[in-house]
Amino acid sequence: MAAACFLAACHESLEERAARECKEYTEKYCPAPISNEVVNDSMVYEKASRTVHYYYSLRGIADTTALDPKKARAEMLEAVKNSTELKAYKEAGFNLQYTYYSTKHPGKKMFDLLFTPKDY
Repeated sequence: MAAACFLAACHESLEERAARECKEYTEKYCPAPISNEVVNDSMVYEKASRTVHYYYSLRGIADTTALDPKKARAEMLEAVKNSTELKAYKEAGFNLQYTYYSTKHPGKKMFDLLFTPKDY
């Protein structure tokens, strides 16, 4: 039985793995505080666009309009480029999307950053 499960896992595509890992991470860890100002609410794999999509909530000082969207994009892009955890997804040409919502104003989207292979 264990061998059958192992063999099935070996045949899992990267897309199936991404969907599974995003679902498992969300169920096990979310909401996951990243810092005092940022909480990872969930991760989703969007098969149609081949996008790993992260959803965050901003609180405190980060939950203001004083943040510079260009600076936030540049900082996140640098993090994506340097991330070893994303290596398999980047090598496969997945898109990576980071959406940040306000905690103070529920439903208000503060940033939506999409990185494609040409970006990283």
